[in-house]
Amino acid sequence: MFKNINELAKAYKAKSISPVELTKSYLDQIEVGSTYRIITAQRAMAQAKQAESLFNKGIVLGPLQGIPIAIKDLVDTKADVTAAGSKVLANNSPALEDSPVAARLDAAGAIFLGKTNMTELAFSGLGLNPHFGTPGSAVDSSLIPGGSSAGSGVAVATDLAMAAIGSDTGGSVRIPAAFNAIVGLKTTNGLIPTDGVVPLSTSLDTIGPMTKTVEDAWHIYRVLAAKSVKDFELKARQFKLLVPTNMVFNNIDTAVKEAFDFAISIFEAAGHVIEYKEIPEFVELYDLLNEYGGLASHEALAIYEDLLMANYQDFDPRVAKRILEFKNSPRTSSDYLRLSYKRKELVGRFWQKYGSYNAILSPTVAIMPPKIKTLEESDEAYFKANGLCLRNTMLFNYLSGPAVSVPVKAAMPIGLMIAAAPYQEKAVLEIASLIEAN
Repeated sequence: MFKNINELAKAYKAKSISPVELTKSYLDQIEVGSTYRIITAQRAMAQAKQAESLFNKGIVLGPLQGIPIAIKDLVDTKADVTAAGSKVLANNSPALEDSPVAARLDAAGAIFLGKTNMTELAFSGLGLNPHFGTPGSAVDSSLIPGGSSAGSGVAVATDLAMAAIGSDTGGSVRIPAAFNAIVGLKTTNGLIPTDGVVPLSTSLDTIGPMTKTVEDAWHIYRVLAAKSVKDFELKARQFKLLVPTNMVFNNIDTAVKEAFDFAISIFEAAGHVIEYKEIPEFVELYDLLNEYGGLASHEALAIYEDLLMANYQDFDPRVAKRILEFKNSPRTSSDYLRLSYKRKELVGRFWQKYGSYNAILSPTVAIMPPKIKTLEESDEAYFKANGLCLRNTMLFNYLSGPAVSVPVKAAMPIGLMIAAAPYQEKAVLEIASLIEAN
């Protein structure tokens, strides 16, 4: 398959392959299983024929024209059931229309291969799903794929899609990107509409691309955010980068620390400024969550309590437990409001203090991906791994800005996370491209 979107676009221009031919090739390879919950072959072929017709007329909509992609199964696509990893929701009626996200991709000429499996209701960073199956990491199929955008990550990494769409509430794009050695971009909170997307936390849910390259992520991000087509241009400049000395390295695996240090050496060799500082606001944020409860816990309970109580036996028991146990906590609606107000104040204060840095660097996940079997067999191992997987990524969901995970070394399930202030997607992708080039 093609290495990236630009390479495929050149092949289309040279007429060495057509969108219809390529789409047929993908459809011949993919099947319903642990990676894809459904295949949307009829729509894919219709989109491929439309893209090909436009090419033949000399009309090019942009870089996504004729690009076969996978879509996480919480994004509405017209005439398809959106299950969000749940066999209960899989009984719902098909969507009557595309979500804004899907509509923008369709208008840009993308081809929808199908909808990818995920953690039920997106409420875990591990990627396990007892209903539709768990796809193993592309690096080692015995290892977890990361979640909740598990199928999207595996589809891209195993050449079952050129790119994919995921969602990120606490790390659900970046964790599977790290564990499958691909690129995953969590976008600025509120930048991309989440209408027609099954919610987990309406305060934190974001949509983002999962791709083979940083430049591919840029092209898809531009479409998702309804921005004009623009080349990914790198300007030679010196970046000022901050490495936290607290929290993000706790319980780190040796291989992850070595990969992180290798990434830092690349930046230093290129003349970029690296500063190390303790960030007390990280501790302050987690203290707020301990005091008031997490936004996802408050909001998921409000959204799903009745459905879970009526169909408890049909849900992943670990997901149901995490949501419903919050019902019996002493949290109140005033706790939710206090957390919301305090978070808003913290976000403003944080970026005022650290906004002089182009980005903050950390390991995407401090641990290597555990084995699927280990987590399936042990609740203790499951919940411990889930907490460690989400710890670093979740910080920047609460801090609202973009964050990208980029592979540090080829074919290793280790990601470098590059995070910045809201609306600095270009900056984090530029910095990520410096690692990708090595």
